[in-house]
Amino acid sequence: MEEITIVVVDDHPLFRQGVINTLSLEPGFKIVGKASNGAEALTMIRTLHPHIAVVDINLPGMNGQQVTHQVVQDKLSTRIVLLTAYDDHEQIIHAAWAGAAAYCTKDIDPAQLVQTVKEVVNGKFVIENRVF
Repeated sequence: MEEITIVVVDDHPLFRQGVINTLSLEPGFKIVGKASNGAEALTMIRTLHPHIAVVDINLPGMNGQQVTHQVVQDKLSTRIVLLTAYDDHEQIIHAAWAGAAAYCTKDIDPAQLVQTVKEVVNGKFVIENRVF
C-alpha cells in the first residue's frame, strides 16, 4: 500500500508539532507539509495533493471550514479532518456542510486520531468518534 500523505494545519506551533509527532510514528503515514494559517494550508494542499489534511477550525484569516469548503469546491482529492477545541453540535453541522470527512475535538486520544485518519483515507466519515 502506498504511503498516506498528510498536511497538518494549526496556528499553535506546539499543538501542530504534537499532531505531526503523533502521526509520524504511524507506519505508512508521511507528513508532507505543515501550515499555520488557512491561506498557507490551501496553497499547500493545491501544490502537494496530500491524501489527508488535519486542519484546526480556528485559524487566522481563512478558517478551517473555509479551507474545507474551498478544497471541496475545487474538487481536490484531499480529505479534511477538522480539529477543534470546541465540542459544539452547530460546528459539527457546519463542518459537514463544508465537506469535512471528520470532526474531532483537540482532546482526542492520539491513537484515536490515527484511527480517524485511517478511516477517512478509506472513504469513511468520522464524527465524534463514530464512523459512517
